[in-house]
Amino acid sequence: MNKNIINKLYWILWCSTTIFTGILAGFMISHILQLGRFFTWLIESGNQDLLHQTFTIFRQTNRIQDMSYDSFLYLSLVSGIIWIVLAFILKKERVIAIIAGLSTLWTGLIFNISDIDEAEEAVLSGTADCKYVAIFRVIYLSIN
Repeated sequence: MNKNIINKLYWILWCSTTIFTGILAGFMISHILQLGRFFTWLIESGNQDLLHQTFTIFRQTNRIQDMSYDSFLYLSLVSGIIWIVLAFILKKERVIAIIAGLSTLWTGLIFNISDIDEAEEAVLSGTADCKYVAIFRVIYLSIN
C-alpha cells in the first residue's frame, strides 16, 4: 500500500478515535453528574425505597439503550487498534498511539475492576452490602 495512503488513514483514525473517546467521556460525565444529584436527593429525602422499587424495573425495560453506549465503545476500540497498527507501520508516535488508542480499554477495565458497575446495580436495586454502598457513595454522592 502507498505510504501516503497509510499516512492519511493514520490521521483519519486518529481523528475518529479522538472523537469516539470524547463522546464516551461525555456519556460518562453526564451519567455521573445528572444521576449523582438525583440519587443524592432521593437518598437524603428518605425516598430510598422508591429508588429501589423503580430502578430495577427501569433497568430491565431499558436495556436497548445500552447499545448506544456500547456501539461508541466498540467503534472507538476498533478505531484505536487500527490506529495503533498504522502507528507501528509508519513508526510514528507509537507509545502515544498505544495509550490513546486503547483509552476505551483502560476505561472499561477500570470500570469493571473497581466494581463501579456492580455497586451501582446493587445499591439501586436494594441488595447492596457495606462495600458496595461505600463505593457508590464515593463515586456518586461525593461529586455533589
